Amino acid sequence: MAAISFSGLASGLDTKSIIGALVGVEQVPLLRLQSRNDAYAAQGRIIDQLSSALSALKTAADKLGSPGDFLSYKGSVSDEGAAKLTTSGESIPGTYSLSVSSLARAQRSYSGPVADADASLSGTDQTLTLSIDGVDTAIDIDAGASLRDVATAINASGADATAGILFDGSQYRLQVVGRSTGTDHAIGFTDSGLGLSFTTVQAATNASFTIDGFPVTSDSNLVDDVLPGTTLELTETTSAPIDLTIKADPEGVKTKLQGFVDAYNAVSRIITAQSGVGKGAATLSGDSTVRTIEQGLSQLISSPIAGLVGAGGSSMQLGDLGVQTNRDGTLTLDSTKLDKALAADFGRAATYFAGDGVHDGMSEKLADLIDGYVSSTDGLLTTRKKGINEIIATNSKKIDDLSAYLDRYEANLTQQYSALEQTMSALQGQQSYLAQFLK
Repeated sequence: MAAISFSGLASGLDTKSIIGALVGVEQVPLLRLQSRNDAYAAQGRIIDQLSSALSALKTAADKLGSPGDFLSYKGSVSDEGAAKLTTSGESIPGTYSLSVSSLARAQRSYSGPVADADASLSGTDQTLTLSIDGVDTAIDIDAGASLRDVATAINASGADATAGILFDGSQYRLQVVGRSTGTDHAIGFTDSGLGLSFTTVQAATNASFTIDGFPVTSDSNLVDDVLPGTTLELTETTSAPIDLTIKADPEGVKTKLQGFVDAYNAVSRIITAQSGVGKGAATLSGDSTVRTIEQGLSQLISSPIAGLVGAGGSSMQLGDLGVQTNRDGTLTLDSTKLDKALAADFGRAATYFAGDGVHDGMSEKLADLIDGYVSSTDGLLTTRKKGINEIIATNSKKIDDLSAYLDRYEANLTQQYSALEQTMSALQGQQSYLAQFLK
């Protein structure tokens, strides 16, 4: 039960204010600990932001980690209605003449007609077998099954074909269509007694075309093994040759490299925000961990990659690709200088990030460096965050202990002043009683 407080009714003292002031003095250490924990929590959030930004930088560098990732090519077709080109960083520039005589198609077959798609086809159990590319799929058809039931059974069989029903206004037919194009995926039917005789209205065929007069066949209209690193999609036959062109795409490289620059700058800005005069305890100002990361990144970015040789036999630096370091530590991409580097040797430009097969490039070196910062087991930032969390936990225990002490202290003060008020009230009563006899 809380102690009764008379709030100075007998003594005339503002006991509530007195108790509040006394408790306030004792509360100073607790408030200091809470303020420190708030600052440590803010530092922890900055570490999380920095870790996330570093991981994003690593991802951006990884996207440039091979010649195929770094380089970019674009393809064009003189008749986009007949074909399309999809390039990659492993494409090879060139110009070709394409003639398409036939497209790859999937087989499409129909059964003989039936008057009712829901009528029973057989009074006994039967089997319909589809033979596709050397695989026989035996489909069990229960007694009394209808044409719709057969279509459902085919679709559930796992065969490389789909089934449907066609109604021509008076009769129903079962349609079976191959999932894959090409002659190897032709469909054979074996009917044990359903009475379904199939007619093929479109045979499974291969695509047939020529590249610069050389004949090529493919079981698919998506051809990815004729032009290295490039997928050719055939969409129509041609009446005359059309031109295919693959060429370097400097703008594509620029976009990729700008993504790296942006990711690096995001890290740099977080680090810069921690330094300078007047930074409070809620930042990582002066933190050795941040300085280590800043120095490590700066040294890697500004130094040549050992063992890698650029055009003319010179060592390779990030500046060779037009990436310049600003006074505030951020990076800027000089498009003009990058264009010159790509024009001088488009393929070699990828070596700085991808390496040369013997020496690691920037992507691998940066990944190793960042792993040392953000590794979930022993990363520099991980260890720093763990230390902060331990301090917060220790302070929180002290805060809990101080809060409990302050509760007891306030209760004792309240009890003492309440007792004082009660005593003074009693004395005042006695004084009034005695005063009546002295008149």
